[in-house]
Amino acid sequence: MNYPYYQRHLPTISRIAVTFIFSFAITIFASANAQAGGAWHLIRKGDTVSAIARKYSVSQKSICNANQLRSAHRLRAGKQLYIPGIASSKPVDGTPYQVRRGDTIWGIARQHGVPEASILQINGIKSPRNLRVGMQLFLSAQENEGFLCPLRIRSTVTSGYGYRRHPISRKMKFHHGIDLRVRPRTSVYATRSGKVIRAGWYGGYGNLVVIKHDDDYTTRYGHLSKIRVKVGQHVNRQQIIGLSGSSGHTTGPHLHFEIRWKGDSVDASRYIHLP
Repeated sequence: MNYPYYQRHLPTISRIAVTFIFSFAITIFASANAQAGGAWHLIRKGDTVSAIARKYSVSQKSICNANQLRSAHRLRAGKQLYIPGIASSKPVDGTPYQVRRGDTIWGIARQHGVPEASILQINGIKSPRNLRVGMQLFLSAQENEGFLCPLRIRSTVTSGYGYRRHPISRKMKFHHGIDLRVRPRTSVYATRSGKVIRAGWYGGYGNLVVIKHDDDYTTRYGHLSKIRVKVGQHVNRQQIIGLSGSSGHTTGPHLHFEIRWKGDSVDASRYIHLP
């Protein structure tokens, strides 16, 4: 028996209709949420729905419903969650940025005071080479406390990051920091706030201060003539931590400065701006 077209294809038509109605309902729901007031939260590594709910004083159920989350345990870093009932329609916990021609991860990081590693991690970028014109990035506001220069006077880099011939042993050796020319007993400042985890003599570094910062970063300040902080002490950004000198293995007074992420050194000259 030949049935009319709509009867023969009724299941398919029904599915299409249901899909359309469902999509339309989501659109109306999102529009209603926006009108009611809400905010966007950038998911960071380790975030949970319960923690986000406590932060914004909303229920976990409302967050799950607003974002069609099937599981409260599956949050992907770099994505955004809509938080209903917040009296702000602007993004929170970060700043959106669209990649332009000529941009590099390093350039964006330095311009906005955000660590390169943070941009890569939050946006799920495996390699800096994967940056494309027009790509939408999210720059975490919690990372916006960039690294300041450890000196307040004009200085120059006398020895850069990377392999070099050691000035004393004359052997090729990797230099994990940068050396800044400075007179003895010049004030040295913490480049970011953090906790002092080392303050004392440490081999070739001489008098060394190591500060642990958030997001797995540490900074090192070597060859000091005097240390003004103690282990376990919290220091603020631009707080004096010691005076420059030539302690340890040096050929003259200077400040050896390092930035490390998860224990591995990075080129500090890419993170600070010399006055």
